[in-house]
Amino acid sequence: MGHPSIGAALEALLRIEDRYEVRRAQSLEQVASGLDGWVADLALVDGVLVPKGRTEWIQIPTIVLSGTAIDGRRLAERFAQGRGWLRKDATADEIRAAIDRALAPAALRWPARIVVAVVVLAVIAVAIAWYLLRARG
Repeated sequence: MGHPSIGAALEALLRIEDRYEVRRAQSLEQVASGLDGWVADLALVDGVLVPKGRTEWIQIPTIVLSGTAIDGRRLAERFAQGRGWLRKDATADEIRAAIDRALAPAALRWPARIVVAVVVLAVIAVAIAWYLLRARG
């Protein structure tokens, strides 16, 4: 976190949940190198810490905290495993939901296009089977 007060508040909020092991890093380099051998499952990164014009290659899912949607999306795209963004004043429920989405297995996050294509193909297959059964009968 860039601002110590925001970082402390977020850390306290996540510890209260008792679902997460929370460690705070002071820089992106510290996150990338690991904290005393500890490797995180997810990084919540203050958008202020993301340098301009530089892509970060932190190899863990990352959520960017930002003040605006435009900045949040732009900054999240700089990370190899960017999982979106959150407002810096997000509620506890929003933070929890974003973390759960970011840590969900990849198989559960199918793009809408694929789901629609599978449904359309299933409908076509049922229609063809129905037509063939009626023609026989």
